[in-house]
Amino acid sequence: MNAPVVAIALHDGYFSSATGAGRSNQALLTAVAHALASGVRLVLLPVDLHPTSPEYAPTAHRAVLDLLIVVPHQVTALDNGTAGQQRFGDLTAFEHLNRHAAEVINPLMRRHPQGLLIAIDQPFAGLGPLLETPPGWRLLYLPRSSADHHSDPKRAAWEQHGLDGWTSQGAAFGAISTHMRTLLTGKGIPPEQIIDVPGGLTAADRIPLTVAPPPPDQAESGFLLSMGRAQPYKGFDDLLDALGHLASTGVRLPHLLLAAVTDGPTTAYQHHLRRRVSALGLSATLWTRFDPGLPGLLHHPALRAVVVPSRSEPLGRIPLEAFAAGAGPVVATTAGGLAETVIDNATGYSAAPGDPRSLARAIGRALAAPPAEVARLRQAGKHLVAGRDYTSCITGALAALSPWAIGAAAAKP
Repeated sequence: MNAPVVAIALHDGYFSSATGAGRSNQALLTAVAHALASGVRLVLLPVDLHPTSPEYAPTAHRAVLDLLIVVPHQVTALDNGTAGQQRFGDLTAFEHLNRHAAEVINPLMRRHPQGLLIAIDQPFAGLGPLLETPPGWRLLYLPRSSADHHSDPKRAAWEQHGLDGWTSQGAAFGAISTHMRTLLTGKGIPPEQIIDVPGGLTAADRIPLTVAPPPPDQAESGFLLSMGRAQPYKGFDDLLDALGHLASTGVRLPHLLLAAVTDGPTTAYQHHLRRRVSALGLSATLWTRFDPGLPGLLHHPALRAVVVPSRSEPLGRIPLEAFAAGAGPVVATTAGGLAETVIDNATGYSAAPGDPRSLARAIGRALAAPPAEVARLRQAGKHLVAGRDYTSCITGALAALSPWAIGAAAAKP
């Protein structure tokens, strides 16, 4: 009953994994499950998703359940007021979620004199002020995004109040990139309370080509790949403008596979992208529904380049997945954490965020690159991602915050 506890609160990665954050959360769960010392209990606190929700992913959920067989654990689903239909939601959902999370976590802390709470991402930003943290507990708030990335002033004010609460609780803050460290510092987080938890991959993150959706016939002779959530800040409009500009200058473009995806029905933004593809006369296929096999396309032999046109990006997981797959060249903007992985002429080609002409130049360079240069970039990318083993990263964070939580084998350097 009084065993030490590692509790993890997360909005994606248990019932679903339809975002880069969700895949990163699954990698974190994998690392923690393999690192825990005997006698330490794992408590998972996922945002509830009902099987009737379009966001619920039974295959992803089953994979997590299979993973957790090896470790003693319990699961308490958290209610965010959406009747189990949305894992993220709006500010009202965040506030509802945090109240319920505090109702669950405070008694847990009282029952167990020693523990570590890891709360992941923006939905839990407001949890800190609601906690009654006893002396034997450590706290880690691990944001994968910020209200700043979504240009939402009301959410930003709520988030700032929450960050102040986490700070007063003595929490550590995990920085997934130098960009996020700078953002946290700018929000008044003392540097000594920030630890580096850089995003990376585990061996389980390598998705094979065999599970990828088949590309259309038009892509057989070569294609560009761009994928991410169907949100304007992902820069897909800038990508289409860039390709339209290249086409107008006589550049022969490969087919574009644009996976601007959601979990549910086609959105107004996705209809907008489809209309723009048609208006520009581009050879393109638009995928609107999330498919967990999409990263498998990074292994496809007809892939000519990977394009990440984000206007805002806390980390940028897709370049890491591309590097691990030996795909490339990778073209990305310098938004946020992308500048730390896609380094111009070193691991890929860079463009200014929100600048279609700059993006067009970078894509043009990628398409014109000779094979030897492409091979050099791919090798540099593989080297970069090899140095960002996420299992080691998470084990190191556990060791720094709660060394009692990790087993002897995981503690070895």
